[in-house]
Amino acid sequence: MAVLRPLAKAGHAPSQSLLAFLLENADYLDEAVALYKQAAAADDPEGHAGLANLYLTGRGLAKDEKQALAHFSKAAARGHAASIDVVATAYLKNQMATDAAAEPAVAREAVLRAAGQNHLPSADALAEAYRSGRWGLPVDEAQAAQWQAKAAAWRKQRSPAPVKRK
Repeated sequence: MAVLRPLAKAGHAPSQSLLAFLLENADYLDEAVALYKQAAAADDPEGHAGLANLYLTGRGLAKDEKQALAHFSKAAARGHAASIDVVATAYLKNQMATDAAAEPAVAREAVLRAAGQNHLPSADALAEAYRSGRWGLPVDEAQAAQWQAKAAAWRKQRSPAPVKRK
């Protein structure tokens, strides 16, 4: 932490995010919140994700799912892999004040982005969406079949190898 403090104080956003993470896990929440906010203000994806998690859980500040979604979305837009999955899951399950029916284009983009990084629930949802026209997608059985095949392949890759018995 001694190495990170001067860098964080100088405005280095990745150092602010890392120091905030360390402080958060040591239960120095006030300092962690301040550092995450500084990093998020500099558009650091880890800063947005860390701040989003605190808003989601209500640790160190008031629980606010809308703020959590806003920060997870900003982190996702900057390529933060975990946030991409969180945002897609929120739209798939109508969590964190999301409403996929009211925001079909936003939901579609979130799910497509997550499916692009092998998020299995998003692939399943896309297969169904191409069959039904959900989120403004065209009904397209070929696309549905492609997403279904990708999901099946990912399931196979993730399943444990069978144990060989002698």
